[in-house]
Amino acid sequence: MAPVGKYALVALLAGMSIFGFRATLGPITTNGLGAVLRDVLDPTTDAALPGAPQPVKTAFTGLKPLDRQLTVLVTFFAALINDPGAGWNVTAFYVWGIAQFTAGWAALVLEGRRSGNRGALVSWVGTVGLLFQNLTWTFAVPLYLGLHLLTSPIAKLGSQGSRKDVGEAARRSLFVYLWDLALIPMAVTLGLVVPTVFMSMPFLFQQSAATHYNWVAFWQAFPLWTVLILDILHNACYYLLGSLSPQDKAGEPTTPGNGFMVAVSGVYEFALTVCAVTHIPLVLLSVLPDFARSALASALPARYTALVSQVTFAATFIPASAPTVDPTNFGPGDLAPLAIHFLQYDLYTGNMAVLLWALYLHVTAAGRPFAKTLEILVFWSVVGGPMAAAIALLWDRDEIVKEGETATPVVVVEAKKTK
Repeated sequence: MAPVGKYALVALLAGMSIFGFRATLGPITTNGLGAVLRDVLDPTTDAALPGAPQPVKTAFTGLKPLDRQLTVLVTFFAALINDPGAGWNVTAFYVWGIAQFTAGWAALVLEGRRSGNRGALVSWVGTVGLLFQNLTWTFAVPLYLGLHLLTSPIAKLGSQGSRKDVGEAARRSLFVYLWDLALIPMAVTLGLVVPTVFMSMPFLFQQSAATHYNWVAFWQAFPLWTVLILDILHNACYYLLGSLSPQDKAGEPTTPGNGFMVAVSGVYEFALTVCAVTHIPLVLLSVLPDFARSALASALPARYTALVSQVTFAATFIPASAPTVDPTNFGPGDLAPLAIHFLQYDLYTGNMAVLLWALYLHVTAAGRPFAKTLEILVFWSVVGGPMAAAIALLWDRDEIVKEGETATPVVVVEAKKTK
C-alpha cells in the first residue's frame, strides 16, 4: 500500500475520531444522562441513582477537580452496572465490550513496548489510556493510531528489498523485552481484569456502598495500574531471576526471530482467548432462531428464561435510536440503555479504527497474499469479533521477524545470566 494509502487512512482515522466523539459525548448533553450526572455533582441536590448503593460517593481523593471528574465517571458506570431494571441484553453487551476492550488494551501495551517505539510519543500508552478514559476510546485511540502511522518505524516496514533486509528491519522495530512479553498478560489481568470483576459484581463480595464506588473509581486508572505493575514485575524478575534469551517452544536456545515469536505468542493468545470466550457464546445466543431459543429456555432453570429471551442480536448489538430519559423523573431500567448506547458507539468506532490500522500494517509489512489477509480477517471476526481480527493480523504480521535470519541461535534483546 503506497504512502498515499497511509495518509488516506490517517485522514479516515481522524474522521472516525470526530464522528465517535460526536456520537458518544454529543448525545449526553441532550438525552438527559448529562443532566443526571450534573445532579449527582450538585451538593444542593439530593440526587440518587435508583438501584445503586446509597449514598452515591462523590469524594475520593480530596482534590476537588479530580473528584468531580471521578464522580462523573463513577456515576456513568454505576448507572450501567447497578441499574436493576436493565435487561440481560445490557449485561451481555457490557461483558462483550469489556472483553474486546481488554484485548485492545493489551495490544496497545504491547505496541508501546516495541523497540521501534521506545522513547517516542506512541510509547506513552499509560498517558493515552488515561486520555481515552476521560475523552473516550473512540476519540483518543484513532488519533493515537494515526500518530503511530505517521511517526513509528513499524508503520514503514514493507516487503521491499531482500528477505534479510526486511527481517532485520522488523527485528529492530518489533522486538520487545522478553520479560515484558512474559508479563503483559499478568499486568493487564491485575491492572484491568481484576478491578473490572470487583467493580462489576459487588454482590459477590458483599461490598458496602463506599467500597463499591471506590472500586469503580479505582478501575478508572487501570492504564496507570497496568503500566506500574508491568514495570515493577519486570524489574523484580530481572533482578531476582536474571535476564532471558530467545527460546523455542521446547525451551531450547533459538534464533532471535523465532524466540520472539514464541514469547509474543503468549500475549496474542491471551488477547484472542479473552475475545473468543465471550464473543462465541454471546453471539451464538443472540442469533438463535425462535424455535431454538424456546427449546433452550424450556431446558434451563426458570431464572434463565429472561436471559435467553432478552439477548437477541438486535437488542444486544444494534444501537437503539436515540434513547432519552427525563432527569427529573426516571426509575430502574431508564439509565442503562443510555450508557450502553454510549458504549456501543465508543467501542464500535474505536475497535474499527484498531482493525483498519492492523489491516494496513499486515498488508504493507507481512507480504502475504491478500487472500491470506482476508482469511484471517473473516475467520477471527466470526470467532472473536473485530478486536480478535485485529490481534490475529498483528500476530501474523510479526512473523516477518523470522525473515532472512541465520539458523544459528543468537542472543539479543536480553542476555541470560549464567550461574
